[in-house]
Amino acid sequence: MQNIPLLNLPGPEFLNFFGLVVIIVLAGAYLCIRLADRTDRRPPPPVPQNPDAMEVAFLQGGVNQVIRTLVYDLAQRGFVALAPEDHVVPTEKQPQPGELNAMETRLLEAVQAKPKAHKLFEDHSLRRRLLELIAPLRAKLAEEELIKPQSMKIWRRRAQIGGMLIIVGLALAKIYVEWEKGSANVAYLVFLAAASAAVLFALAYVLTRTHASRRGHAYLEAMRLAYGGRLKEAIGHIGSPGPEARAFGGAALFLIGLYGFSPLKGTTEAMFAEAFSRGSGSAGSDCGTSCGGSCGDGGASGGGD
Repeated sequence: MQNIPLLNLPGPEFLNFFGLVVIIVLAGAYLCIRLADRTDRRPPPPVPQNPDAMEVAFLQGGVNQVIRTLVYDLAQRGFVALAPEDHVVPTEKQPQPGELNAMETRLLEAVQAKPKAHKLFEDHSLRRRLLELIAPLRAKLAEEELIKPQSMKIWRRRAQIGGMLIIVGLALAKIYVEWEKGSANVAYLVFLAAASAAVLFALAYVLTRTHASRRGHAYLEAMRLAYGGRLKEAIGHIGSPGPEARAFGGAALFLIGLYGFSPLKGTTEAMFAEAFSRGSGSAGSDCGTSCGGSCGDGGASGGGD
């Protein structure tokens, strides 16, 4: 290796060269992952008159957004409530036979333990069951190219593995050459290589963390624009007397699934936004259980609050 001119460059010059290689690797990884999603070649589907709430929630933020949406709907219907310290607790009201669907029933079971709101995201049993129930919906979204294609997962792994081999391989080669020369001043190179590898994995995560594909994002944006007026009207009724005080009325599932809890901030329903945002940074992501179908992570922060 000592006969390779680039590996014999003086320390500062080699670090400049190494930095250039890292930039090229990161740019290549970005292009590989981004170009793997070409779903935006097709226009998004038309905005439906009666959107499927769970479809919108899953597309917006994965299982975490589904959990948020279901909890809010159950609270609106009087089956669960928010207690002090962000605990979600069951109420004395019991559902009638057939009143709840399978997902609502499973979530109501999870609430019996009175967990903190963000702990619902970490309930692996709940997540697995919801993913099973959502499977047909996920298949439909994949067929319509609204969730990230499998090719993004494949190219993400290729970019991570290939980038790591280049970065670490080049650093190790230089370290070996310096060791042969009797020099031990390679601490900064080791740090730079480790930091570069971390940036590579962080970049891959950011590019694949959401569930929606490019076409899916365009579809969601079209729905947000189409239903923005309805959202403002519903928000205006929060806190008013009578049945209209119920936030979003019968559209709670769909509007929460699409917009999350952000619109509730500053209203009498703000406790939902606050409860699910506190501690959400420690909540588990969807990557471990749903990347196989959509490659997105849609973590606790996904679907934005």
